[in-house]
Amino acid sequence: MLASAGLTLASCAKDGAETDAAIKMEAKTFKMGERAVVGLLTYNVLEASYVSQLGDAGQSKIPQDRYLVIRLAITNGGPKEMELPLFRLADASGTEFGEVQDAIFLKGWLGIVRKIGPTQTEEGRILFDVKPKVYKLIVTDGGETGKEQMGFVDIPIDFDTAEPVPTGGQIAPKP
Repeated sequence: MLASAGLTLASCAKDGAETDAAIKMEAKTFKMGERAVVGLLTYNVLEASYVSQLGDAGQSKIPQDRYLVIRLAITNGGPKEMELPLFRLADASGTEFGEVQDAIFLKGWLGIVRKIGPTQTEEGRILFDVKPKVYKLIVTDGGETGKEQMGFVDIPIDFDTAEPVPTGGQIAPKP
């Protein structure tokens, strides 16, 4: 289903439509918690939850829709440092959504510039402001746009009924 949506998205592009469609058609889908190997990078989505705000009442950030906080670990299995691109989500219709790029208030945020050394693993959080529904996290090998290897990680709906996610200067609540 997402592969055909990817084909629709790719057909909208003027240059490289065939390449983009082929990349998305060949992409494998992984379940959350599985090791998603894409090229030399291995992704593991550890948890994902929707929250209505970040931080506490005095320092909260309110989303336009809902915040989807995804905690993941990324391992570079290659011999050289790699730069990781910003992540994107795709819904069932193939519409893509980019990360919130100013999430400095999110504890454990991976940041904008993401470099990972050879044989190193980085763990952190990424943030999206989206409507609550099922998505696929698009993961790549970090290669050149239009030529990269791609995979998808299923992100199910899971509403957080606990306390808000702490901001950078706060202590995380104990489970």
